[in-house]
Amino acid sequence: MKYLDVPSSGSIADRTHSHNRAGQYTRNRRAPVQPVGTGRRAFVRANFGAASTAWGAITNAQRMAWDGFAADHPYVDALGQSIILTGHQMFVAMACNLQNVEESIQNEPPASTAVPDVSTTTLTPDISSGIVVTWTVGLGSDFVTVSFSKIRGPGRSYNKTFWQPASTLGYALANTGTKTVTTAVYAAEFGTPTVGKKLFAKVTPINQYGFAGTPAILQGLWVA
Repeated sequence: MKYLDVPSSGSIADRTHSHNRAGQYTRNRRAPVQPVGTGRRAFVRANFGAASTAWGAITNAQRMAWDGFAADHPYVDALGQSIILTGHQMFVAMACNLQNVEESIQNEPPASTAVPDVSTTTLTPDISSGIVVTWTVGLGSDFVTVSFSKIRGPGRSYNKTFWQPASTLGYALANTGTKTVTTAVYAAEFGTPTVGKKLFAKVTPINQYGFAGTPAILQGLWVA
């Protein structure tokens, strides 16, 4: 049900408040079933579990160091608000980022927050040659991950959810400057695209310590 009120987001009791391009709305709160599943869902949940377990294994001094790092590096949430994470939350975030590029969890806070430059990244979705993403060449110790939307209509201008291919198919060393994902890999998840349909991509820079920068959101039309 749409309604006129101060913009708000989140759940209170049995009501969920949110908004989209059409305005503010409210709906009954639902608790969807969340099975572990397989594929990407299982991978992400396993990473989260491993990160939480690793937090319990580090020393108190290391936890205090993470608290200090989190306090000095505010996080901007989905609502654009700057918030301070706990040391635990920051550790888990960095640990999951590292596992996402198949690196080991690090017990110490990042020594640097510098990340690869993805500000001039380009996207070329080609049915015959695959999805090609290019960025400014960075350090060989850093990483860039790529994830993609479902097949979208050409008039679509916004996409919320993205899928990252498994293992090395979904990331590359920053010094390569490019990543190609075959159409077959994409089609196995979303079906075969057609010429003129739109693809969105999210390109995320991650440094060697697991610190992630602001993703670049790109869009392009499929060509033959």
